[in-house]
Amino acid sequence: MHSNSEILFLHVPKFSNYYKPLDEFINITYIPMGVFALADMMTRERHCVEIVNLGLEWILDNDFSIIEYLRGDRNLKVVFMPLFWHYQSYDVIRVAETIKKEFPGVYVFLGGFTASYFAAQIVRDFPFIDGVVKGYAEGPVKDLCSRIFEASAKSTAPDFTGVQNLVTSESGEKESCDFYLTSEKDFNSLRFTNLALLKNFTHYIRLFSFPLAYSKNLSMADNVRLNNMGLVMFPIEIGRGCNTECSWCAGSTGNQARMNFRSKIMWRDKSRVVADMKEGILFGYKTFAVCFDPYPGKQQYYLELFEEIRKQNVKCGLYFECYALPTLEFIDSFKKTFDLSRSVVAISPECGSEEVRRKNKGYYFSNADFFNRLDALQAAGIKTDVFFTMGVPHENIKTLMETKAIIDKISAGYKNIGRMMTWGIQMEPGSPMFEKPEEFKIVTDRKTFKDFYNIHSGFHSDTYSALGYSVENYFCDGKTYTTEEFAKIMMAVKCQLFCFLHDNCAAYNSPFWGRMTCRLRALTFWLKGFGLKKYLGRKRPEYK
Repeated sequence: MHSNSEILFLHVPKFSNYYKPLDEFINITYIPMGVFALADMMTRERHCVEIVNLGLEWILDNDFSIIEYLRGDRNLKVVFMPLFWHYQSYDVIRVAETIKKEFPGVYVFLGGFTASYFAAQIVRDFPFIDGVVKGYAEGPVKDLCSRIFEASAKSTAPDFTGVQNLVTSESGEKESCDFYLTSEKDFNSLRFTNLALLKNFTHYIRLFSFPLAYSKNLSMADNVRLNNMGLVMFPIEIGRGCNTECSWCAGSTGNQARMNFRSKIMWRDKSRVVADMKEGILFGYKTFAVCFDPYPGKQQYYLELFEEIRKQNVKCGLYFECYALPTLEFIDSFKKTFDLSRSVVAISPECGSEEVRRKNKGYYFSNADFFNRLDALQAAGIKTDVFFTMGVPHENIKTLMETKAIIDKISAGYKNIGRMMTWGIQMEPGSPMFEKPEEFKIVTDRKTFKDFYNIHSGFHSDTYSALGYSVENYFCDGKTYTTEEFAKIMMAVKCQLFCFLHDNCAAYNSPFWGRMTCRLRALTFWLKGFGLKKYLGRKRPEYK
């Protein structure tokens, strides 16, 4: 660590997961975009700041110990740990406890979606956590650091009374109108691309992309080749907020209001976005990723952004995830703006059944409109990824076959499809189906933070095969299965009808080739001495 570092932002991925074609893997490798902005903000406050990705450090050195790394630094005052995705729950808490035990004078705070949602439960059940910054964190982080450093200079304990958005064991989540809300001015002052603050940032850029998985028993080269979407991408910050409700999404408008105290859409100034893209290119990125499309059908912001990118002659690719369907104007402008060899437009119909889609997806569109837009993307020569779900509320095994029929139609009729994937969805804290499971006719074993903490402390909680809920009468047999039974059956259906795992799934987009790839990978792991039996035959590994 820097010899005079005062503030550490520590990202802790989920350390141990198992999925047959990946074997044991690390999950949630990406650092939330806001962490870079917060760290950069504090450097401008003239503090020495560092970001550490604990998963990356383990990859580079299996003996890496965060405790030993911090031991030689006597200036460290505060550690901020993002708990954005619920998959991290167990590992973040365990690492926080270890740090606090070894360095009781260092303050440890959590933030992010999951921490915000369960803030009161976390500080109640884990007293070594000094607090949770709920919602937008720019103002609270600056205030916390100011109080900590002022108190340190006087050799007194800091007083956190009145820090906006801060939940502690003393305060709980008391109702107050004095919340911190990032202003548009403050939002546009943030810099999201100061990657040099991250320890070993060159390896981070090279190794991690989507999906957020890194197989522990593959080489670095094979992880890059097999476990990403073919592009090394940097997620660019475009805006915040949401104005609709998708049944499974923790970022829906209702939960935005609960966690962030508002759901209002806020856009970054286009010049700031372009500046971040230019800086990202200097760090080596050639493709950027955008997953923010709150006004599908009215994509004027992007038409203007793309025009600015062309005007400033920025050469790059873009991976754009549509919330609904791209407009024809968007498609034309996208083609003019980006390097199409490094670009993808992704569309998520979610379900083949229009009725099921309407009941789950906040931004509905018909199958006819979907195929019309696929035609336009193919005519424009734009590579397109298509994502489906399975096992969602209001669906059953019969309507799931409508999804299968659409996949077959796309496979037969379109040459520009890059990846066509079908996933189960994990229960997300704060999503509509988590808030009101009875309305969605599901049962779940996840209701509290401790539920997520305990589930992710075990061996059967990976992203791909553990769903955390069961849909009533999904198989049209009058039964409601346990969450474990439901996930197991759904995985069998996925394997038989929807597997997409071939290394070149654009050319071999059929369940048969996916199953063959899965079996070959599993055999390779087994021949190397790995596999499920070995994974389950030992104590769950943890960070040092």
